[in-house]
Amino acid sequence: MQDPVATAIVCESLALSVSHAHAPAVDVLDLVMRGRHDRLLDFGLHMVPPDPFAILVAQAMGDPMPAEDWEAFTGPEADPRLRAAMRLQFALNLWPLFLQRYNIG
Repeated sequence: MQDPVATAIVCESLALSVSHAHAPAVDVLDLVMRGRHDRLLDFGLHMVPPDPFAILVAQAMGDPMPAEDWEAFTGPEADPRLRAAMRLQFALNLWPLFLQRYNIG
């Protein structure tokens, strides 16, 4: 079963990042996460690149790699070893920063 709060966060974040493409990704997440801190959320597969939300999180947490590279290196056409390495890098270095910033248990 999907977490409705996490699903709302994903949908709102992606919509806002499109409608305000000039806004930094971290500002988008900060706005969407207001009032949604300090809780347990299950983002499911949205926390695995190449999901657009995961890529938005990578950008917001300061990863210098462009979104297009994240998509290419983690997408279905990527070398499986590269995809696995990139997803591991995301899980170990970027996702924890997101969880910590918004105090998500």
